[in-house]
Amino acid sequence: MSPSDNAPMPEIVTEAIVVIDLVESTLTSNLFGWYAVGRHSLRDLRGLIGAVGASRGLRCLKNTGDGYLLTFRDPQSAEMAAIRAVEAMFDLLGRVADRNGAMSEERALNLRCSVHLGEVDVVADDREGPHVSLTFRLQEISRASLPAALNPIPPEEFPLRNYVLCSEEVAGILERRASPWQMAGVGLFKLKGFPGWREVFRVLPEGVPVAVGAAG
Repeated sequence: MSPSDNAPMPEIVTEAIVVIDLVESTLTSNLFGWYAVGRHSLRDLRGLIGAVGASRGLRCLKNTGDGYLLTFRDPQSAEMAAIRAVEAMFDLLGRVADRNGAMSEERALNLRCSVHLGEVDVVADDREGPHVSLTFRLQEISRASLPAALNPIPPEEFPLRNYVLCSEEVAGILERRASPWQMAGVGLFKLKGFPGWREVFRVLPEGVPVAVGAAG
């Protein structure tokens, strides 16, 4: 029997899973150097994530190289974990906007955030499982993905930065819980490694109508 056979099985829990990516960072990183720009941006982003997540059930914060994997848990309600995660993302985007207003263009943070809810294998300081993989697939959706989608929105309506996408599971929770946010369908996508078509939604900030057109 190998030592790994005696290792405890990871706990299975339902959590909101978020993947945050830095976008439009390649140009400034190449021009000014990753160590001059990129690592400071990730450090600042980590601090902002901690500030918005501390009171909302943030359980995991893992560096992915050009962003972070987060999970949120609510001990009373799995669905509320999704609400808290989306709430945290819009709080984060608001704080990023304030930060960018006081920074040079080269140090600006521009983000894309994807939110899903599902069972994860909890291992020390990490999360694993197919639902985590699905969230990373959501994160890959861009304007370039739209031609392969069913019923996609016009490419010019897909935002380039500072937006929140969610899975159909999370969109359903936001509707059932009468959240303050609106959802706008982006299209139905074939996500690599997952069967069938998956509908993806953009979550809109409070007070923004569904027919938003292009957004930066």
